[in-house]
Amino acid sequence: MKLSEMDGIKLDENLINKILYDIPKDDGLNGDCIWVFGSKNFWEERINYAVKLYQEKRAPYLLLSGGLGKTGTVPESHLMKEKAISLGVPEEAILIEDQSNNTTENVLCALLVFERKFLLQNIKRLIVVTSLGHIQRLSLTLSRYMPRWIEYSYCYDENSPVSKENWTKSEDTREKATKEAYGIIYYAKNGYIEDKEIEV
Repeated sequence: MKLSEMDGIKLDENLINKILYDIPKDDGLNGDCIWVFGSKNFWEERINYAVKLYQEKRAPYLLLSGGLGKTGTVPESHLMKEKAISLGVPEEAILIEDQSNNTTENVLCALLVFERKFLLQNIKRLIVVTSLGHIQRLSLTLSRYMPRWIEYSYCYDENSPVSKENWTKSEDTREKATKEAYGIIYYAKNGYIEDKEIEV
């Protein structure tokens, strides 16, 4: 069944797992830039993981993407930059996109940053860093808006509180995962992301 056809279906744990966690693993390849997506709740987890990848020389630059969101007073990308520098990343290796307020805007606003820094046609692979529970929506957003020739290595902290093993352990993470799954269905139905077949 396509994601777009699931509108109105009550989701159980099994279906939420299929919607959120049928995702690519990190393939270990290097890329042109490590692209880190901001988050009100998970930005610190993401930047810590991204810095680890930078120190492993997976890519020579970090692009930190995130504006104020709905309730912020400091852009998420600025918070991540401060953290990255404190962890030893040189400022000249950091690119900033601070105008976006959601995943679609993260992608659209980052396109201009990539174009100005690298020229889009020169980008072959991006190392994408986000939280486990966000990978599905992000990958389908990238499929919708990014140039088709660019490939991705999807990187995330497997011990995240929103991992497949952890999301049912607290009311807070259960609520976040359930909301994300319903959100993905909504976005697919309304054309914001690529639609995807889910085995039901």
